[in-house]
Amino acid sequence: MPAVEAMLAMLAQKVAALERQIDALSRRRGSPFALARSTMNVNDTGAVQTVQAQLDALSVRDNIPLLYHYGFFSAPPIGADLHVAFLDGDRSKAVVIATNHQSFRMKGVAPGDAGLYAQGALIHLTGAGIAVAGNVAHTGNYTLTGNLSVTGSVIAGAGGADQVGLQTHKHPSNNTSPTANT
Repeated sequence: MPAVEAMLAMLAQKVAALERQIDALSRRRGSPFALARSTMNVNDTGAVQTVQAQLDALSVRDNIPLLYHYGFFSAPPIGADLHVAFLDGDRSKAVVIATNHQSFRMKGVAPGDAGLYAQGALIHLTGAGIAVAGNVAHTGNYTLTGNLSVTGSVIAGAGGADQVGLQTHKHPSNNTSPTANT
């Protein structure tokens, strides 16, 4: 009988060890999603951006990967809302799949509209056309088909002596070359 009792004791230890492992896995497994808030600027130095997030009153997580669709990028400001997904429901495997900032969110957007915005700059796509707000810097060639209407100053040229102001540029009446800076 002592051999049977020893075997039963060993089995009880193994069952207890398995129960502890199951309890640990159960505690790690939770909802596959959570809402969080960014608490620091994103880290943009690695292969993927990472962010620090406040998941709840007692839980702050560092270096959560922040994913975007290819071709889109941003650096959400501190205080941005984060939608965090936990792979397999495991809170140690977090990834941010969406962001928003309540202060900077576009409001009053019509159904079907889309756009890009960042704290004052805007590209708004509507059924009527495209509206751009903010300063625009363009490098490269630009082709325009259609009419061009400009309100404000227009400066053409490479700068310096080549620069021509359309409002101030005058041609002499005798077909001679104009002088520089006119």
